[in-house]
Amino acid sequence: MLADLEPFVELPGHQCAGDAGDVFRFGYRCKRTGAPLAIVEIPASTVAKFVRLKTSVRVTTDGKVVAEAEIANDHGALGRSSEETSVVQLIEETLHVDNLRMEEASPRELKSLLHELEVSIQRVRAALAAMHAEGLTASISA
Repeated sequence: MLADLEPFVELPGHQCAGDAGDVFRFGYRCKRTGAPLAIVEIPASTVAKFVRLKTSVRVTTDGKVVAEAEIANDHGALGRSSEETSVVQLIEETLHVDNLRMEEASPRELKSLLHELEVSIQRVRAALAAMHAEGLTASISA
């Protein structure tokens, strides 16, 4: 029976939490059916008092976006998580027709996104040119 159970955490606003509001749901559920066996709901404000969450997002020089999170308490780190995806994949997901419809994206917003991406491209080109001028790279391919 115990081998059939798995722990779970549902974050505030999680679709499975229904109308639970601003609470974390901790518990155990059946691995096979997903049916919860035991659930404890703790207000997000209480969790925030006792568990610190540090998050960061960065872009690597090879075009990956890395999101990192660390949960800590007064005694140190409890856990770390890191997720990585490419800038191209994020843009593709952003521009997917279902996402555009759900976000009710306007042409003005997409033009703003395009402008931000063009500025980013210009900055990368400038960095490449500076590296080339300083002799920091053997070859630059366009």
